[in-house]
Amino acid sequence: MDIYRLGESKYLRVSWERLEELVEDLAEKIMSSYEFDVLVGVLRGGMMVAHLLSDILGVDEIYPVGCSSYIDIYQRSQVRIYHPLIIDDLGDKNVLVVDDVADSGETLKTIVEKVVSPKNPKDLRTATLHIKPWSIFKPDYYVERVDAWIVYPWEKYEMIKLLAPKFVQHLGEEEGINMLSQLVGKNAAKIKRALLALG
Repeated sequence: MDIYRLGESKYLRVSWERLEELVEDLAEKIMSSYEFDVLVGVLRGGMMVAHLLSDILGVDEIYPVGCSSYIDIYQRSQVRIYHPLIIDDLGDKNVLVVDDVADSGETLKTIVEKVVSPKNPKDLRTATLHIKPWSIFKPDYYVERVDAWIVYPWEKYEMIKLLAPKFVQHLGEEEGINMLSQLVGKNAAKIKRALLALG
């Protein structure tokens, strides 16, 4: 695992190549046990995983559901649904809810209990790439247990904005930017430009 440490904090970098490996491993676990008719991808990261899974599993029906629970990487709020599931009835469908990570577990728990279950699926299961040891919700399928903050490849610019102040404060500007560039896979000059653009 590609782990970076800053003080008490740990960060796991997931490259696009590693992401594809994780999705393939997840698909193997799923295919060995069950077939699904519908995938529900949790926006934003879970939708990326669901899209890749749909190709491997041959599931053409994918629906997004949007919810948020993070204020930033250090603070969570109550889970809020901002994009409900648009299908009215799942009564004859085997449904797989897909997210990138089960961190606190609150997001998956809320989506299963309040969004998908009321649509009466024939069967309902969950899948993530990662699970944190403290998650209150255990997905039916997952690949790795991780106790670090995970930086997925689609979050690079978000992480630059959120982590740059902490990295620079702890390490100084040059070393902080260099460590951040390794974590997100961008060179230091691009990080500086991104910070200027992000304000």
